[in-house]
Amino acid sequence: MRRPASLITALLITLGSPLLQADQPGPEPRRIQGIGYVEPANEIRRVAFKHPGILGEYKVELGQQVKAGDTLATQKNAEEQLAVTVAEAQLAAAKADLEKVMAGINPHEIEAKKSAQKVSALDAEYARRKLERIDRLQNSKFASEDERDLAETSAKLKQADSLRLLSETRYLTNYVRDVDKQAALAQVAVAEARLKAAQQSFAETFLVAPIDGTVLENILRVGESTFSTSSPEPVLLLGDLSKLRVRAEVDENYALLLRAGQKAILFGRGLGDKEIPARVSLVKQIMGKKTVFAKTATERKDIDVIQVFIDPESPLHAPVGLEVNVKIELN
Repeated sequence: MRRPASLITALLITLGSPLLQADQPGPEPRRIQGIGYVEPANEIRRVAFKHPGILGEYKVELGQQVKAGDTLATQKNAEEQLAVTVAEAQLAAAKADLEKVMAGINPHEIEAKKSAQKVSALDAEYARRKLERIDRLQNSKFASEDERDLAETSAKLKQADSLRLLSETRYLTNYVRDVDKQAALAQVAVAEARLKAAQQSFAETFLVAPIDGTVLENILRVGESTFSTSSPEPVLLLGDLSKLRVRAEVDENYALLLRAGQKAILFGRGLGDKEIPARVSLVKQIMGKKTVFAKTATERKDIDVIQVFIDPESPLHAPVGLEVNVKIELN
C-alpha cells in the first residue's frame, strides 16, 4: 500500500535530513537539495614556510592580486644572510688557494735556482781537478798530507752543495703535484656546496606565491612563529578568484544517484533572489563526515555525506566561503 506524501515528508523531517529534501513525493525524488560553499576552482592554498622561523614582514596586502613566484612574506633571516656571506668568503679563499697551487713557484725563482746550481757545479768541478793536481804533487813530494786532506774536503763540500742545489731546482720545477691539484679542487667543490646550501636556506626564508591569485587572509602576525608543534603554520590564504565553484555536501542516501553533468541550481540568502544555473562537474569517490550544517533543530550531524563540485554556467561573483543552497536534478 502506497504511503501518503504528507507521511513521507513528515518522516524525512523526523529523520533530520535538512541537507537533502525531495521536491516531489515518490520513491525517487526528481531533485535533491544540499548545502555548500563558494570556493576557487583550484581550491584555496594555505601557504606556509618550509622551515621554522619568525615571521618578519608581509610583502603583500589583503585583496592584492599576485603572480606565481611573487614574494608574499619573509622570515627574520639575518643569520641565514650571514651564513651566505661566510660561505662566499670561504669559496673565494678556496679558489685563491687553487690558483696558487696551479701557478706553482715563480718562474724567476726557478731560473735563479738553476743559475746557482750551474755555478755550484762548476765550483765542484774545479775543486775535483785541484784535488787531482795535489795528488800528483804529493806523489812527487811537492805537497803535504794536510794540503791533500784540505783539497779533498773542499771537493766533497763543493760536490754536496752542487747536489743540494740540483735537488732544490727539481723540487721547484715539479712543485705542483697531481695530488695537490686534486686536493685544491676538492676544497673548491666543498666550498661551492656550502655556498649553495646557505643560499638555499636563505631563499627559503622568502614565501613565494605558488599560483596566480588574490590574497584572501593573513593568518599570522609579524613576530609570531611560523611553526607550531613541529608542523608548518599557514601564513596566509591565497586563491584564484577568476573562476569560482561550489563544493556541496549530499546525504549518503543519494550518493548513487549523483553523476557528473547533472543540472543544478544555486540559490540562498547570500545570493538574494538569484537562482544561478550550474552543472555537477565532479562527484568525489569517497564518503566523509559533514562539515557544512544548516543549523536547524532537527538536523542530524552523525550522517556521512559525499561531496560534489558544481560549476556555474556563467561566472560567479561571490565571496569565498559564502554558504549557498544547491538543487540537483536527477534525470
